[in-house]
Amino acid sequence: MTFMRVLALTALAPLFAMTAQENSVFDLKVTRVRALRDQPGDLHIDSQGIKFRSTDGTTTIAIPMKDLRDVNVADSHALRFGTYEVQKWKPVERVEYTFRAPPDTSVEQLGNFLTAHVHRTVDGHYPEEFQFQAAAYHRSMRAGASGLLRIGQQSIQFVSDKPADSRTWLYRDIETIGRPDSFSFRVTTNRETYVLELKEDLPEAGFQLAWTRVYAWICNLERSTR
Repeated sequence: MTFMRVLALTALAPLFAMTAQENSVFDLKVTRVRALRDQPGDLHIDSQGIKFRSTDGTTTIAIPMKDLRDVNVADSHALRFGTYEVQKWKPVERVEYTFRAPPDTSVEQLGNFLTAHVHRTVDGHYPEEFQFQAAAYHRSMRAGASGLLRIGQQSIQFVSDKPADSRTWLYRDIETIGRPDSFSFRVTTNRETYVLELKEDLPEAGFQLAWTRVYAWICNLERSTR
């Protein structure tokens, strides 16, 4: 190895270390959303779990990764973390915490990180490689969003200009997919059912790829539980 190459790698080492740290630890100034009065504080997320400490020091919340039941980081204004614990006065509902983070929060990096560490499905979006795509529209209760349906070897994605509507579904998290007609595409997880209206034809090979990958995961899961 030449001296110049060694020098170049040495110079890049701090950059690599910084990138790895940014992708493994998240420290955010947030506001905890509550019914009576919101609560500003600091949210720390790493491979061990999430921790929130209020600015006035009166509240501390710590949730280990293994205790996260529901996670939604599609929208920085509503980062939601649900637990297995039931509410004291409403046993039919689980304990859940919602935080409002700055608009420039990298929800893509956060979604990618949490997907790798949380056992349950994570609602959010981060870029994945894809082989097929088609223009699509997602209709929601409040409005809707145009974007692209993308299908690849590892996931199905809906990519929109509206982060809250964008999704990345790993095949491991998908329960079923469907195409009721040539104008629709449906993805169902244990968290939600997402129906997209197709603005153009989705290649048959794209649907077959998604179908094969989804049910390969289901078959493997069934074999592992026998």
